[in-house]
Amino acid sequence: MKNPEDIRILVVGDIMLDKYIIGEVSRISPEAPVPIVNVSEEYHTLGGCGNVVNNLRSLGAKVYCLASIGNDINGSLVIDELRQKGVGDLIMIGSNKTIVKERIVSNQRQVQMLRVDYESITPVDPVLSIKFLESIKDIDYNMIVVSDYAKGMITYELMQYLKGTGTAIIVDPKPINGYMYNGVYMITPNEPEWFTMKVSSAYNLVDVSFFLITKGKDGMTLIENGGDNHWDIGTEPVEIYNVSGAGDTVVAVMSLCISMGWKEVAAAYIANKCAAYVVTQPGTTTVTKEMFNQIVTDANTHMGVLK
Repeated sequence: MKNPEDIRILVVGDIMLDKYIIGEVSRISPEAPVPIVNVSEEYHTLGGCGNVVNNLRSLGAKVYCLASIGNDINGSLVIDELRQKGVGDLIMIGSNKTIVKERIVSNQRQVQMLRVDYESITPVDPVLSIKFLESIKDIDYNMIVVSDYAKGMITYELMQYLKGTGTAIIVDPKPINGYMYNGVYMITPNEPEWFTMKVSSAYNLVDVSFFLITKGKDGMTLIENGGDNHWDIGTEPVEIYNVSGAGDTVVAVMSLCISMGWKEVAAAYIANKCAAYVVTQPGTTTVTKEMFNQIVTDANTHMGVLK
């Protein structure tokens, strides 16, 4: 079994900047029937595929990230965040503006009052994307994670190039791009996404080895394609604080654990536990290395069931 520090993962996807405005609400505005937030704190972190990167780096993996930003101050903040985390970034100025999701949160971060999105969705030039990837084609990745938020980064041509590398690919999908995912190793849709992909012939996938369907409080179902094998992985009830980023945690932990040498069902067990942890935390957060090690130790005790 390899250590997380031995693993190299390439993350490709739609990167965002998550901004948080935190404050207290004690009165209603006299100008309109809306609460007034007395701001006490502001901070930002990486969102979208950047949250996959955050999870992988917090667990010790070596990470490269291919994504697109706009030529703006928020794009500069994205680059600064990646470099502070020691990520090998391949950040392109290929978008009209950097995607930002700004959340206003009150009462000790317990209530999200409003989210403001800044985005301009246009396809990112795949020729430019592939040119960036060619510059690092000699790096031996254990896994490629495609974090698709359908914001323009993931194109058919880019997916064809990634599949041509021969490296196993795990996709956190969007149904609108389902036709691009044929031939990947695994996709990790949530239940509504899985339903859409199942019932629409436009999204019928071929040559996908595994489907991991995330079902929130009901856990996960892992399906081996082309066979009768499937596993239902339950979860213990937790007090859900914030579901933002849970899917990113799942795809990050799955890619890491399988690269380390865990079988798919054992990796899903670990990812399920990690997702249950992050939803109990405020804001967009990651699994700590200590929590991950605790969950892995627990998984080792269940190896007879998980093999």
